[in-house]
Amino acid sequence: MKTDRRSLLGTGLALAGLAGTITGLDSAARAATTPSTGPVFASWGWEVTNLDDNGADAYLKVENNMVINAIDSDIAFMLTGPPSSPGFAEVLCRAAVSRGEPPKFDHGDPGAGFVSPRSPNFSKTHIYNPNHLNVVDDGWVLQEIFQAIILKAWVPDKGTASSTFRHVSGAPGLVLNAGDYLVFNMSHAGVPGDAEWQVVLQYALT
Repeated sequence: MKTDRRSLLGTGLALAGLAGTITGLDSAARAATTPSTGPVFASWGWEVTNLDDNGADAYLKVENNMVINAIDSDIAFMLTGPPSSPGFAEVLCRAAVSRGEPPKFDHGDPGAGFVSPRSPNFSKTHIYNPNHLNVVDDGWVLQEIFQAIILKAWVPDKGTASSTFRHVSGAPGLVLNAGDYLVFNMSHAGVPGDAEWQVVLQYALT
């Protein structure tokens, strides 16, 4: 499998190739009792303040068996200073499940990618390219990635109108067992900046 940043996206607050700052955005509120039946909501967020052709990850352990019925993600990118020259800015964000163990990371990847296995249910991807375009792809369908979001913006000399954001909702019906891990990766290319990811999960304990 290819080992570029798109095929191995990961997490762990392991900062491969990142000399920057990660900020946790959750409050220090006291833990609340989780109801045993019915839908439950949980939310958290994180931010990387100096993305510059690198990336970072966050991961968390699932403590109880559950089904995630819905997930909302708000992701935003903004410049932290005028660019030295015009160009594009891109942040690729992926969320996945690591079954029964903490995620593994590609320590040679500046994007801090987590290792995602190939899906056994699909062949490798094939590209039909009669016009000889420049094409980049993962090469394989990757298993256990349940959300993938791309932010892209053109950044002019003065950096105006180049911030970008996405709101993505999904209803994955994602079955999780105690001991599984959720892993989130933000991987950047192009003009440097700041990215923030807010996540809301709606789930039911099983």
